Amino acid sequence: MVSPRADLFRLLGDEDRLRLLALCAEEELTVGELASLLGESQPQITKKSQPLREVGLLSARRDGTRTLLRAQVTDRDVIVDAALEEGRVLCSKDGSLAKVASIVAAREELSRRFFDGLEPSAEPEVARTADTELLAWLPMIAPLLPGRALAIDVGTGEGTLLPLLSPLYERVIAVDRSPARLARCAARITSFGLPNVRLREGDVEDPGLAEEIGQRGGADLVVMARVLHHAARPQDAITAATRLLRAGGQLILVDYLPHDDEAMREQGDVWLGFEPMKLRTWLDAASLDSVAVHPLQLSQLAVQRPALQLATGKKKPARAFH
Repeated sequence: MVSPRADLFRLLGDEDRLRLLALCAEEELTVGELASLLGESQPQITKKSQPLREVGLLSARRDGTRTLLRAQVTDRDVIVDAALEEGRVLCSKDGSLAKVASIVAAREELSRRFFDGLEPSAEPEVARTADTELLAWLPMIAPLLPGRALAIDVGTGEGTLLPLLSPLYERVIAVDRSPARLARCAARITSFGLPNVRLREGDVEDPGLAEEIGQRGGADLVVMARVLHHAARPQDAITAATRLLRAGGQLILVDYLPHDDEAMREQGDVWLGFEPMKLRTWLDAASLDSVAVHPLQLSQLAVQRPALQLATGKKKPARAFH
């Protein structure tokens, strides 16, 4: 009878599997991304990864029609450690390890091109009509806010939320990486007469933004509405947003629940929604207390689009060391 460890030696004696394991330990990757990195077809990647999935060294999850693979090596032993190290060596030699960062960053390229090419009339109807509906909630929202000094609207787009945030805060910074959308946002700010809103080109992970907000003592509120599904690594975006908050400040996320509408990828969507538990996990990992995660229905127009959810996290006070 062959021992389980002998089976593991045999399984990890294949260089292709070692490469797969090492790359998936570096980053959760789609089968298509792995095929590009390793110069293989997607069916071959699926076939070669299957034995690793069967023994629990790789996990798979679905995102629409895509399959993503991640290494599951928390309970490692010397055999798996050696396999990972050898896999990294092989991937360093063939250049695939160095390409992982660019492969992940490329997830956002379609999103950038889509939003830079939008005409003003192309903004979704639900976004254009949301202002009046949201403004009606303003008196109810105001007492719930953690502070009233500074709010940051990340991924502001054409400024749908700015007429709501501007009356509630002394200062609002609206951030977007698309110059075209910021130009349209500037027109909205002028039409609504919002003197305390400043526009900034960039994204939530820009070091300059973190430095500026840090000098102001941190933000009371950071909002990311329908932003995460465009992010190459949503968990990193949440961590970056948390750095902008003061202790006690709140992060509000609005994004899609899981769905299967592959047509949304044509609008630059990297991910087809998120499981609520995944959002809770990311909030916790960013040292945020999860205040609420629940479905959100803004209007009847949203019925024609994937369902939304609201997630709110509160930044924990820094620990004192004695």
